[in-house]
Parts: sequence; structure tokens; C-alpha cells
Amino acid sequence: MEPKCTVRLDIFEGPLDLLLHLITQNKLDITNIPISVVTTQYVQYLELLQALNIEVAAEYLLMAATLIHIKSRMLLPQRPEPESDEEDPRLQITLALQELKKAKELADRLESRPVLERDVFVNEPESNEPYHPEKELVPVSVFELVDAFKRLLKDAQIPRTIEIEKARVRLSERIKQIEKQIAMQQKMSFFELFSGRTERFFIIVTFLAILELSKRGIIRLFQKEGLDDIIIVRRVGA
Repeated sequence: MEPKCTVRLDIFEGPLDLLLHLITQNKLDITNIPISVVTTQYVQYLELLQALNIEVAAEYLLMAATLIHIKSRMLLPQRPEPESDEEDPRLQITLALQELKKAKELADRLESRPVLERDVFVNEPESNEPYHPEKELVPVSVFELVDAFKRLLKDAQIPRTIEIEKARVRLSERIKQIEKQIAMQQKMSFFELFSGRTERFFIIVTFLAILELSKRGIIRLFQKEGLDDIIIVRRVGA
């Protein structure tokens, strides 16, 4: 009997980044977070990752416990005194999220500047110019990739509870298949990799292979808008 496959990935940017993604995705006010909504969606993310046998770092579980604690505090009856100096339990997370948002905005501004051999090329024949999606697309974080995977599961009508059975395609084999395909095509569609396939094991192994290739720096992921298809591009030099 084959051992159960467990995958540990280091491409997640931290629990605060996941929270910021949920707030941005739902167009919520960062200064007045509806903690019940965010907590529910945050826990759903962790449940999906754990169902996929992706090892979730302790800091994500700690944040989940913190959110649940804040949610429980906010459900308690509030003191009637208008001058009560009791601190909003969301304040600490809100301040941290605001700092993270500022840092990411500054990073995006730096990333948008031309970089030699990425946006600026010297004496390179036009016929050999690689595909550079940065000109028309934006990079995709692992959270957008998980969102796309959730849509894929929904469209494929796979049960919400996922049990990984004995793999008919090994993860290592699927990684090699996709790596070979992207080397030939230079770019491909995320959803096309699953086209016509509804087998649970194939969908899960393919998704894990994409995550692993991204972690290794072999591919880059781009998207036009939040619900568009994701474009998988071979990283230059990979």
C-alpha cells in the first residue's frame, strides 16, 4: 500500500496575507472588518488545504484561533457605557493589516519599474523575444490559485469533502508532465490542464504539481482579473 502523500509548501506569505486577500476579494472595509464573514472564509481555506494534505504552518492555526476568539468576544453583550475604554478586539489585527497593505503597495510600485532582462532587453532579436505577460497581466498569489481551484472543484461537481485515494498518477510524474508541456509551449491555461477530466485524484495531483512547480521557481502565474483564467508561464532561465 502506498504511503499517504503529504505536501509542505513554503510559498504562502503568512496568515495576515491570507486575511488581506479575503478582505480585498470581498471588498470589505479594513478598518471595520466583519469578523464573522472573514473567520468563516479563513477556516474554509484551511480546511481545503488540509483536505489536500498540504501541511499548514502553526501560525495559520494560531490566526484561526485568534479570529474565533475575537468573533466570540464580539458576540458577547456590549457594555452600555458610552465612555467605556474597552479596546475593539479587532484593532490589533486591523493595524497589522494596514501596515501589510502599505508594504505590498510599495512593493508593487517597485515591481512595476522596468528591470533589465525582464522589461528592457539589449540587442535581442525580435524573433527570439520570450513571452512577457507582465505587460498585460498581473502576478497571481497562491490565494488566487486556491480560489481558481475552488471554482474548478465546484464546476467539476466534486464533493466538498475530499479524500485522497491511492494515486493512479504519482505527483512526481505529474510534475514532470507539466514541466515538459510548459517547456514546449512556454505558456498554458490553468483550466485547460484539467479540461475534460473530472477524476478526483487527477485534479488534486495536478493542482499540487502546479503549486510545487511554482515553489521551485520553474513557472510563474498571471491573471487579468480576479475571475479570469490563470496563465501559467515558464520562468525565463528555468
